[in-house]
Amino acid sequence: MKTLRVGLLIAALLPASASVAQTKSTGVRKSADAVNAASFEALVKKANAAREADQADEATGLYKQAVRTKPAYVEGWWYLGMLYYEADQYADGRAAFRHVTGLKPEMALGWAMLGLCEFETKDFDSALVHLERADELKIPSEQGFYDVSKYHLALLLTRSGRFESAVKVIGDFARQGKDSPQFTEAMGLAALRKPLLPNELPPLEREMVLDVGHVLCDSAARRAAEAERDRLELLRKYPSTPQIHYLSGTMLLASDSDKALEEWNAELAISPDHPQALVSIAAEYLKRGEYQTALPYAEKAVEVNPKDFAAHAILGQILAEGNLDVPRGTHELETAVRLAPWQPQVHFALGTAYAKAGRKADAAKEREEFLRLRGQNEVAVSKPR
Repeated sequence: MKTLRVGLLIAALLPASASVAQTKSTGVRKSADAVNAASFEALVKKANAAREADQADEATGLYKQAVRTKPAYVEGWWYLGMLYYEADQYADGRAAFRHVTGLKPEMALGWAMLGLCEFETKDFDSALVHLERADELKIPSEQGFYDVSKYHLALLLTRSGRFESAVKVIGDFARQGKDSPQFTEAMGLAALRKPLLPNELPPLEREMVLDVGHVLCDSAARRAAEAERDRLELLRKYPSTPQIHYLSGTMLLASDSDKALEEWNAELAISPDHPQALVSIAAEYLKRGEYQTALPYAEKAVEVNPKDFAAHAILGQILAEGNLDVPRGTHELETAVRLAPWQPQVHFALGTAYAKAGRKADAAKEREEFLRLRGQNEVAVSKPR
């Protein structure tokens, strides 16, 4: 079932003119190639006219003829794929968009539509890969394709357990004033760390998911008064529900870190092994320079979630910066880098630990990598979509 529809917004997505061969008479006789080109051009004009007249079946048949005649005709595969998608023929659409991405791999919209077709055929792992590829290539934000592909990307990130990334995607929508029930539900699923698609959510849990999503959307959109009111209401309705106090603390951190610590400790009273609460408490005490206080929280965070780069990074910083055990802290930071080599701040922390240990060459290398990654991130943020 499509949760958001994509219209045939074609005009701005492909070259202004189709890449149909233009022929000129070279003399008294037309060459065989010129005859074939003229025939192909006539076929394409007929297909375009049928599509523009909303004669979908006729247009589909004509585009199929066109791509059989000229398999490298990327616009034909694109239009054919869109016609299949609009007709809910997702397997056929997937096949067409595979041709588009093969012929024009730099086309973000080709990857987006391939991913959307795969989502509908329940090939979720492939859909996530291809929607991420589309996101990397930057889908034009003014097109309806942007919202639908990013929304489905958020759903798949949540389903795969990449909750923080999903929250960020939906948070971007909230900041644009887009917090309809669909977006709110997606935010709630990610924030509550439920690796489910909306149609898999048990009905009895939907109200809580929407409540949480609403609070987080208000917070992301910087609607401070509404967010605070909704946060308190969330605590009133779900005082003993796992994850609620953690989210409350996260919302409070910027304005009142002491209250944030109270909320995170309240979360640990409900969920003693809550990895994000443990990391958050350790990080706050690290920020304050209270290394001995931070240490047991970081130790436990690594124990309960040994594959979490953030837990290793926080533990490493506490040990190294606090001079509690620099060699072990360095080892923890090296583990964090292995788990998340794309995180610039982890490289910076490791470089600092290397410098403290007198490993100047290693420190320089890590700081160079930090600058490289930070530069990539800044370009990605500043580059127009």
